[in-house]
Amino acid sequence: MRNLPLLLALLIVSATGLLAATAERPNIILLTVDSFRPDRLGCYGCARAVTPNIDKLASRGVTFTNAFSTASWTNASLVSLLTGLYPGVHGVQRRGQSVPPGLTTPTEQLREAGWLVPQVNYMFPMPNYLNLGFTPNRRLHLPEFLAEYADTTFLAWYHYHGPHLPYNPPDKWLRTFLPGGVDTSAVTGITSSVVMPFGETEFSAEQIRIINALYDAEVAAQDEELGEVIAVLDSLELFDSSIVVLTADHGEELFDHGWVGHASTSLEGTLFDEVVRIPLIICLPGGGSAGRRYDGLVQTVDLIPTLFACLGLEPAAPVQGKSLLDVLRGADGPVRDHLFFETSTCGYQCPDSVELTWLRGVRTERWKLIQRREPAAEPTYQLYDLRSDPSEQTDVANDRPQELVRLKGLLAADIFANLAALGQVEKQLAQTGAGSRIAPSEAVEVLFPAESDSLAHGDDSGTITVRWSGPPQAAYRIDYEVGSGRYHLTGSFIVEGNSQSYGPFTRMFWRAFPQYNPWRFRVVPVGKPSLASPWRTFAFR
Repeated sequence: MRNLPLLLALLIVSATGLLAATAERPNIILLTVDSFRPDRLGCYGCARAVTPNIDKLASRGVTFTNAFSTASWTNASLVSLLTGLYPGVHGVQRRGQSVPPGLTTPTEQLREAGWLVPQVNYMFPMPNYLNLGFTPNRRLHLPEFLAEYADTTFLAWYHYHGPHLPYNPPDKWLRTFLPGGVDTSAVTGITSSVVMPFGETEFSAEQIRIINALYDAEVAAQDEELGEVIAVLDSLELFDSSIVVLTADHGEELFDHGWVGHASTSLEGTLFDEVVRIPLIICLPGGGSAGRRYDGLVQTVDLIPTLFACLGLEPAAPVQGKSLLDVLRGADGPVRDHLFFETSTCGYQCPDSVELTWLRGVRTERWKLIQRREPAAEPTYQLYDLRSDPSEQTDVANDRPQELVRLKGLLAADIFANLAALGQVEKQLAQTGAGSRIAPSEAVEVLFPAESDSLAHGDDSGTITVRWSGPPQAAYRIDYEVGSGRYHLTGSFIVEGNSQSYGPFTRMFWRAFPQYNPWRFRVVPVGKPSLASPWRTFAFR
């Protein structure tokens, strides 16, 4: 029922008794979308009017036309957005890594200052999002949460899977962008696979046209979903007492440089603009600076210092971003003279146990330098003149030696600044004592899922709760091995407590899980490997 979120918003009355948000002490509503290119949005100049809801949101806030992520895969970039730190400093550079426990995060600071910071997001149980300071929640979907907690003060972050591979849009939008019953069977991998390794398939010009249309249809479907949330915000009058942000984790390549996707899907990530340029729209309470556009360079690490400046708070932990408050108040001057990026080439798919190939880069308004560093090899460099070559097709490193040297200097300075920031983080961690833990005394037994279980979306409304024996005050290592071939992943991560809940996932998101069958894991008490559980195998359907 498409109007259900709006009906919930109108019917649910909060009875928490907590203080309501005001324009002076606003809520923060952070909406992020996966693999979201700004050039497909009307408010960013796309001639095809298929994003009316996002365009309307832009008319109510400030649109940043040159906003960029820090990395070309989801989790490294989103943790940068949530901490104000670059990946090399916050520590999330592989799928099993997280912000170190003991680091005071912006979310924790907001919680201590009186904001609710619930886990209204299916992403939180992933290892990369541990220790960020969000509090456990009943995992309400975002419209339900907004309706129930409208009379409180909160930070609500929700990440939409959006136009991430596979591109499999609803029929309504498929017919809009591919009228006449165009056969998509020739691009079955694009409509069914999460991972599309670089160069695995050759695509014809017609197939590339179809793939672009599928992506555009996904964008239109995402706009429609965002429109439902915007309707809830309007019905609850939350725009009057909230900072509303719409942005993305990263962009998406659509054959700009010969392939489709990004680091975690292509296994050959890049730092070209189509992958790191993102939309960013910030709406202030009551519509301040509505309809403005800002063309200066900004980055996702700038969001936390901006939000804290809006709230009149000073971050308690190091942040590397720059406040955009003056821009939100009407200033037009530059905030940054350049940007810094860093990413692995394989993103979430990178194996835990091997040395990786790293990309680092800097970008000014005119120039971009990309460094590629492979294991046990000297780095190589590419230089692009964005003024004459905005699509980054011609490497001019050999032709512009002075610019090459200058940008290498900027890159070296940024790497040094990251080391200094990492030193600040480590200093804070050294001052933080670890909480008390109780070690298990018996071998761990996995309680759910059962051996050879086959889990369906309808079993628990799209939620998976893994449970095992042992004291809840203990720390455990989860070892896992899933899938085969291109979908084979192994690794481990640390959790506290004797259960982990994942979800709720949408049915569309759930469809990707069977591609990684079988799923195999064990639970190992930290410091007591002899008490590890047997391996448990299950599957999704």
